[in-house]
Amino acid sequence: MIVHPIPTASPRPRRPGAAAAPYRCGRCLLLFALIAGLAPGTVAPFAGAASTASVTVDCAQELGAFSPRLFGTIAAPYFDPSGYAMTQASGFDLVQVGFQIPVPSNPNDSTLYDFTTLDQQVGAVVGIGAEPLVVYGLSRKPADLTAYATYVANIARHLNQGWGSGHFWNARAFRFGNEPDNPAYWQGTQQEFFQSYAAWAAALKAVDASYDLDTPALMSVRGTAGPESLSTWAVNFLSYCQTNGVPVDHFSFHAYSPLPYYAFYDNCRRVQAALLRYPTLSPLYGSPRAANDEWNTMVGDVWSGSYHAQFDSAWVAAHNIVGLINMVEQGLQLSIRYGGTFNGSPGGCHDFPLTDCAGQGKPAYHAFRGFSWLAGAIRLATTGTDHMNLAAVAGRRGDTIVVVVSDFDVTRYLGRFESGSSPAWTEYNRYVASSGVPAVYDGLNLTLQNLPWSASQQLVMERYLVDDQHALALVDSAAATGSAALFLSAAMAAPSVHVMRIYATGGTTGVGDPGPRGADAGLKAWPVPARDEIRFSVPGVAALSVDIFDVRGCRIARLGGREATLVWNARGHRPGIYFARAAGERGRPARIVVLP
Repeated sequence: MIVHPIPTASPRPRRPGAAAAPYRCGRCLLLFALIAGLAPGTVAPFAGAASTASVTVDCAQELGAFSPRLFGTIAAPYFDPSGYAMTQASGFDLVQVGFQIPVPSNPNDSTLYDFTTLDQQVGAVVGIGAEPLVVYGLSRKPADLTAYATYVANIARHLNQGWGSGHFWNARAFRFGNEPDNPAYWQGTQQEFFQSYAAWAAALKAVDASYDLDTPALMSVRGTAGPESLSTWAVNFLSYCQTNGVPVDHFSFHAYSPLPYYAFYDNCRRVQAALLRYPTLSPLYGSPRAANDEWNTMVGDVWSGSYHAQFDSAWVAAHNIVGLINMVEQGLQLSIRYGGTFNGSPGGCHDFPLTDCAGQGKPAYHAFRGFSWLAGAIRLATTGTDHMNLAAVAGRRGDTIVVVVSDFDVTRYLGRFESGSSPAWTEYNRYVASSGVPAVYDGLNLTLQNLPWSASQQLVMERYLVDDQHALALVDSAAATGSAALFLSAAMAAPSVHVMRIYATGGTTGVGDPGPRGADAGLKAWPVPARDEIRFSVPGVAALSVDIFDVRGCRIARLGGREATLVWNARGHRPGIYFARAAGERGRPARIVVLP
């Protein structure tokens, strides 16, 4: 049964390399078909081309809520208040904050602390409704661990208990250290690092046992003793904490590589397997949770001294989302993407942030904005990820299902951006020797099984695209009635990120953009449903322009004028689902209107 008017009666296999047949009207390239007459959990046979990715979501198999700390970035390389608005708009819930306050001669004398920058940063994070991850930096073991522990506790008391003319912000997450396995950041022995951490952890837990402690932020966790092994730093640290009763709530590592497989998927897999062997190490969670509190495709110009253009393109966007999904699949609970929404003056222009030097979001910014639509959702079992060029993840929040698919091409990326002597080619050749040349995808077949809606409900599917021409723009939409399963097919080309939203009309979540922290922003429409006239407005906008589209993506009306409220006369239009978007809202989900 076809519920969307597409040129064929059912999805047809494509020849390798052939593009999906476009609908003749507008921009709709999506094939949306209802799988009728199948029992829940079954999939209609479909012979996809070799280059077509097959992704299946089982809506009945729930894997627990997405951790809010997966949506994290960094407030760096400097304090800039304007960057926090972009952080909020992109949906980041966790922002890492560092500080440089030396241990004073008398750590109990609050007048010897300069809290100015720390207060600015943490206050700004709290002000946008996000959670700060406060980082204590240390490069060597303190000469007086008792004095250091007092200092550690007083920093937390200043933030949360008003100490030193402080605040009551309820900051809960704290990180210790930065790559102690890198001599550039730790000038001491392993044992000295372990002892310093133990003093730090005891001091914070004494202030509040519910504080969440993240460490050791290792540069490398991969061992050489076998496919499951960790580095000696990781093994020895966990053993020390277990033997000495030192709590670890999040065990963290770092990752920089243009290959999403080894540094992201495989390293996180190893870490997660190891942490399960320590079921009592965290007083909050039992086993410590896996965390990656610094990662990206590469470090960028701060390290190399040269600007890397790939950061300004969809290549990094697709890579980042593949890497993040790889880690989520392997149990990651905390993520900090290195390079946030702070760029330009006063810290200079850099390549690795999510925004350019004019404060505009790069493709990676919009990719994370789409990924953040999973915040607050229950993760659903999803198959199809190959851990190198394609990754998919899905979640359900209320009556909305969100599916994120990222399409990367590591071979083309390396050929374009890495020299022949780059270590990335060595990793790539190792992967090819063991797993073959990574598949390249130019199409997507998405099957959703065990849908939660009744047969009488109307469903809407939207596809949003991030690539070098689209900034999380709505490119496809279609409608259907509820059933056990849905099949969707679309063309795609690497590098790109695709965000699909499937929802029932009149549900608890609806079609509107979740917005920053769930804000109800953007175009308003009422009454819905309506038989004759529908009114539109945007809060704070006096002169308005609104486009109306049908389910095929064809614009059927344009409203405009100097009035704050516009009226669409819907008489003469067929009953069904329509979409409305205000001028200037490109990239936001459309507002749905229903004519009964």
